[in-house]
Amino acid sequence: MSLKYFLNLLLFSGFLSIFNSCQPTNEKSTSLILIRHAEKMIASSNDPQLSTKGWQRANELVHIFEAVDIDAVYASPYRRTIDTARPLATAKQLEILQYDPNKLVSFAQEILKTHQGETVVIIGHSNTTPQLTNALAGTEYSDLEETEYDWLYFVEMSPEGTSNVKKLQIQM
Repeated sequence: MSLKYFLNLLLFSGFLSIFNSCQPTNEKSTSLILIRHAEKMIASSNDPQLSTKGWQRANELVHIFEAVDIDAVYASPYRRTIDTARPLATAKQLEILQYDPNKLVSFAQEILKTHQGETVVIIGHSNTTPQLTNALAGTEYSDLEETEYDWLYFVEMSPEGTSNVKKLQIQM
């Protein structure tokens, strides 16, 4: 694991520890980690697969989240999101659950209801990842550029419904 990845892991684990330690012992916040799919092949297909660099990034998610207890992994029903989620889900022995990227508001409500007090990873797209963050936390993030694959949104929802969002960059 490179120094960059180690530092990213420490930073991210620190965020999780800080947020969860601020909660009363009987109530736990909900941690949502929203990530855009990894680099895709340039193709005319509407459902391209990951490029070599994309597969490398997808596999690095395993190392980045190695010390994080993850309760669920979601991906939209496209090859690039499922393939990005697959190494992490396999490492955590979780099934990849699918969501409809055209129904983000109802999905946000479902996630908060179904996974209260848990840590959930959601793999999306350049537009749906920030839009889902906005639906969850009432923020106003813009869509990512088509060339941006290294951002994640960490949404922490308290049991009372207040949110804290951090946009973090994961360097490869």
